[in-house]
Amino acid sequence: MAAEPAAPAGRLLLGCPVDALPEVPDLPAGDPLDQRIEIFTGRAEVDLDSGALFENDVSIRRGEAVLTAPGGRYDRATGRFDLEDGLRYRDPVTAVDGRDATFDAQAGRLRIDGAQYHVLTVPARGSAGTIEIERDRQLHLRDVSYTTCATGDEDWLLRAGRIDINRDTGIATARNARLVFMGVPILYTPWIAYPVTNERTTGFLLPALGRSESRGVEFQIPYYLNLAPNYDATLTPRYMSQRGLELLSEFRYLWPGHSGEIAAEYLPNDDTTGDDRYLFGWEHQSHLGRGWRATLDGEAVSDTRYFEDLYGSLSATSQTHLERILEIERYADLWSVLARFQSFETLDESLVGADKPYRRAPQLAAGMYLPDGLLGLDWRLDGDFTVFERNTGTTGSRLHLAPGIALPMEYRGLRIEPAVAVTHTAYYDLKNRDPGVGEDPSRSTPVWSVDAGAVFERGARGTGGWLQTLEPRIQYVHIPFSAQDDLPVFDTIEPDFNMVQLFRRNRFLGLDRIGDTDQLNIGLTSRVIDADDGTQYLTATVGQTRFFSSQDVTLPGGDRIDSNSSDWLAELGLNFRRNWKLDLGYQWNNEDSNTQRAQGRLQYRRDGRHVANLAYRYRRDEVEEIDVSAAWPLSARWSAVGRYDYSLLEDEVLERFVGIEYQNCCWGLRLVYRNYVASRSGEKDSAIAVQLVLKGLTNVGDSADRLLERGILGYEAD
Repeated sequence: MAAEPAAPAGRLLLGCPVDALPEVPDLPAGDPLDQRIEIFTGRAEVDLDSGALFENDVSIRRGEAVLTAPGGRYDRATGRFDLEDGLRYRDPVTAVDGRDATFDAQAGRLRIDGAQYHVLTVPARGSAGTIEIERDRQLHLRDVSYTTCATGDEDWLLRAGRIDINRDTGIATARNARLVFMGVPILYTPWIAYPVTNERTTGFLLPALGRSESRGVEFQIPYYLNLAPNYDATLTPRYMSQRGLELLSEFRYLWPGHSGEIAAEYLPNDDTTGDDRYLFGWEHQSHLGRGWRATLDGEAVSDTRYFEDLYGSLSATSQTHLERILEIERYADLWSVLARFQSFETLDESLVGADKPYRRAPQLAAGMYLPDGLLGLDWRLDGDFTVFERNTGTTGSRLHLAPGIALPMEYRGLRIEPAVAVTHTAYYDLKNRDPGVGEDPSRSTPVWSVDAGAVFERGARGTGGWLQTLEPRIQYVHIPFSAQDDLPVFDTIEPDFNMVQLFRRNRFLGLDRIGDTDQLNIGLTSRVIDADDGTQYLTATVGQTRFFSSQDVTLPGGDRIDSNSSDWLAELGLNFRRNWKLDLGYQWNNEDSNTQRAQGRLQYRRDGRHVANLAYRYRRDEVEEIDVSAAWPLSARWSAVGRYDYSLLEDEVLERFVGIEYQNCCWGLRLVYRNYVASRSGEKDSAIAVQLVLKGLTNVGDSADRLLERGILGYEAD
């Protein structure tokens, strides 16, 4: 079974000391390429015809391998050394103490009986009835035990009738192996392979055992295939007591200029639904030279409930669409081009045809940016031509052109940039339009703006080497009204108002609408920074938009805006007392005098094992929840973990889990109970994850560490 890398010899193994090994005699350094046999001894009787008798300690060296014993005998006729009780063998990766040994100089084979051994690269230790060490760096052990626990501690043992170790490939293969934990056999296999180095190796990985209400008892054991240095694969049989047997597979590849990953999953005849279910996904990137790049990314599933039924994370089950995209692009110093084909598979069955996204078949885009060009201006040209397809609603093509110029200027920390652009958008060959609406509408609109900002610094009083900055920014934007009700809406939305949106010239995201406006965007940021190392201790930002006219351009069904100002936005980030961090965000509607959005997170983090988080999220009439999570050691070996995410608006728990961890020098145990929202419709599921970590060998159980790292911000599993 493939092992996880462990600490090299001479270091602490997860806080536990590595066994000290008896030293061999101090000999001159050996040459690993020199295969001559050298003998060092205190006293020897040599018979040129029959052999030699060595006394008062003897050391035999070949290359970097040294064998020592109190005494021994050499038979010239057979080329064999017989060594007495108390022998020791050392090479760069192996240390063996034994009862007696035979060394065949002609075959280059060493046999040790009654052996105690250490594998220094893991580090690990064990015992064997016999050990044979071949000239070709092969080790063969019989009646053997193996563990990474320190001497005197045998909480887990791998026992086998035979273990063969190839030190060139770093692979150990055990036959008739039994994994014993706390004296209880927990696994038997006629064959198991695991690495004794940090290299990738073929073998079984991370057996997983868990339970959930929707899938029942689950067991999966991945098999990793190290096919070549530049590609590999993983095959994972996954048994679910309420669903059946599913096969998961993953193939990764890396060639010069090309890389990617292919995933496939297949569940024949789901025991619950009776259907064949599958997933297929492919991610690929190619760097084609001369600035060209190609990207392919897409997923397909057999049915809309695939993730809800077969996955256990809310991030997967909350997906409403699966994207499939192919892009070919080129970037140069002054220009770029892009060709894109894009489609979607809709998973949310509540979406009607008019709400589903369009296919781009294709999209062709180009951009040019020439800084400090003719007349000292920055010149820009953006173009886009897209064909939009969908089974329902209006379809057709859209051409968008936006040439523009800007004049950036700087003077003593003050930056100012006046700019002007013209946007022209035209539609062609529109189908399924309402009666009386034109099939080839267009719109042309100028965009005027002046953007100015500055950064002022001063030494913060009484704080030594700290700096305080004051960074005001102001932007004026004017876009005249242009009637656009006859234009279709293919890919345009009005995003949430936030700090990023505050300084965007167009309040719509997409090209089907250009929002008319006459506005002034104002923002102010201040930071407190350590002048010595650049560490930022405080950042505070506040901003608002002031309107000088109404905003009449809307999306279908939207309302015109007749207000003097936008909401106020404020953000605060504070790092204090080394381990504490506070982040706050706030949006205030001054017309209605109410809070639109608010969020805050307080975190204490001493390290990856001492973490506590308290978060609050609020969006008016949509979200209000409290999220508390923590991981904390209760003693040197015991830790508690937990999360509680509660919706105040819906008066229900969105996710909660609680767990306990135990860690010692050679093994660990994680037990986590979880209850969570598992579908878009709000259905809940419960699961139990148990993970036994045998350090230096493998993990047995569900991947509880991944669940904890996702659910507790800042947590790091050992």
